[in-house]
Amino acid sequence: MNFIKIKFENNFEEEFQRAVDEVFHLVSPVFRQHECIWMPHVDVYESPDEIIVMADLAGINKDELHIELNRKRIKIAGVRKIISVVKNVRYCLAEIPHGYFSRNILLPSAVDAESAMASYADGILMVRINKLPNPITHRVHIMTTK
Repeated sequence: MNFIKIKFENNFEEEFQRAVDEVFHLVSPVFRQHECIWMPHVDVYESPDEIIVMADLAGINKDELHIELNRKRIKIAGVRKIISVVKNVRYCLAEIPHGYFSRNILLPSAVDAESAMASYADGILMVRINKLPNPITHRVHIMTTK
């Protein structure tokens, strides 16, 4: 079992806060540099002719992205690698997630998967997909039999 020695000097409040912060640095994953599963923010737009999907993927290499698409769903997945700025530092706050991510988004209309075009600039992935024409509804006449 590990113990934390607390020694109070001149300013009790500052020393107490520093001791509490040190405890949280030891036990809280918020203050650790760890890999996690995360979900980037996504916007979906619909025009009369197409669906546009935008994903906030700052800091991700486009070669680490994977996009799958069918008529009603798009899946965006990939990996954000850890950014190591300086060695031998203690994190006071670590909010930028890294590691594997995946988003499955149900599209508002059926799309032509073959028409999809993706671009990636300034940390934003944009996928444009043409909509399929609305299916024509046919009425079926019911015949009477004797």
